Amino acid sequence: MKIVITGGPSVGKTTIISLLHTRGYRVVQEIATQVIKEGKILPWVDRGKFQAEVLRRQMAAESSILDFDKPVFLDRGAFDGEAYYLYDRMPVPPIFSTIDPTQYDVAFLIEPLAFFDANDVRREDLEFTHEITRIIEECYREKRIKVIRVPAMEPDKRVDFVIDSVEKLRATSVRSPEQAASMFRYTSAVVPTAF
Repeated sequence: MKIVITGGPSVGKTTIISLLHTRGYRVVQEIATQVIKEGKILPWVDRGKFQAEVLRRQMAAESSILDFDKPVFLDRGAFDGEAYYLYDRMPVPPIFSTIDPTQYDVAFLIEPLAFFDANDVRREDLEFTHEITRIIEECYREKRIKVIRVPAMEPDKRVDFVIDSVEKLRATSVRSPEQAASMFRYTSAVVPTAF
């Protein structure tokens, strides 16, 4: 079960992912932050090259998920990248149309907080966060991926909300072994090397 934790910068996604990991859940850390910290490809220098590298690594990380029955929480999903192209008014690369949206069981949209915590990785502001959050939500909804909004509250309460929602979803949806095998074949086949 692939579960996306998404939203704009400085909304608390990484805190939620860290707490989920502490509680024993499998997580995939945010790829964009890793790329920025490496310092070789930066979004404020070349947005297209940056997003292409993030997507390549994102798809590689997701294709390594083999246990489809247990929840795996992703700090952002592939379609977050599409939202950034749209925000920057750049052409969306065709690779996004080849990504199967049914691989994601649900996307939790983390609503913005009342403040923005800028740092070396996050150079945006609260206005940007609100706008990109709106675009991200549209991208996931357009793909018919269930989006659940997570309101601003204490981090542990947000994690409880996410876990409770996931348990309810698991109780109502069962993925057959054939669906799981099909998803593995798909995600293995679409790891892009370049756009």
